[in-house]
Amino acid sequence: MQVGISTACFYPQPIEEILPVLAALGTHAIELFVNTESEFQPRFYEQIGAQAKSLGLEIVSVHPYASPMEGMMLFSDYKRRTEDGMLQYQRYFECAAALGARCLIFHGERDMGQSDSPAQWERKCESYRRLCRLAAACGVTLAQENVAWCRSHDPGFLAALRRDVPELCYTLDIKQAHRAGKDWRSFFDVMGERIVNVHINDFSSGQSCLMPGKGDMDYASLFSALRGVGYDGHALIEVYRSNFGDPEELARTLRMLSRMTPA
Repeated sequence: MQVGISTACFYPQPIEEILPVLAALGTHAIELFVNTESEFQPRFYEQIGAQAKSLGLEIVSVHPYASPMEGMMLFSDYKRRTEDGMLQYQRYFECAAALGARCLIFHGERDMGQSDSPAQWERKCESYRRLCRLAAACGVTLAQENVAWCRSHDPGFLAALRRDVPELCYTLDIKQAHRAGKDWRSFFDVMGERIVNVHINDFSSGQSCLMPGKGDMDYASLFSALRGVGYDGHALIEVYRSNFGDPEELARTLRMLSRMTPA
């Protein structure tokens, strides 16, 4: 298991400016948060890929800016929009593959209090299956994240997805579990050996996102649980720019967590 850092930690700084900063901090693994559609064009991401390689950075996952729109784009009753959404995500999978990323992060539908008829549920599951097939054809994995404002805030929803879309994989996010009012273990127990990506952060009773080591999170238990299901991927620090001052704070956190996850 290797600890890395998401470019989201430095948003809204342009990602081409962030990569040299991350390399200087001593990380080798990063998640690339793509912030706009033009950054999904080959003329841009090919330059980013070359820059990352020259800096010794491995892009292990890609997080699209379109996450808040996935429900409307891919799961509505409007079939033409769904088809357009599939074409759009096909481009995103191609980008991730070109960058050497192993997975693309996915949020899915917003939580609007909706309940599905059997036919609606099957249609949505088929959209997930199509996305998984598109990703796999590019050599990439679709990784459903638990997100507090999405239907994925509910471990029961994720359990139903796991049952009906067994090819789907998962991103475990500690901050989002806390924001959903649940212990991270309730998501871990559903995702299990299907976890392919992990977002790490910290929290306290008064703050839902802190730098790792600044709150109540038990990282030893987390890493032990991940090792227990055979996880050998990456744990990526994903916090906000307001959570730290000097970037050296991130470097210290990286070193602290790396000592807890020996190769």
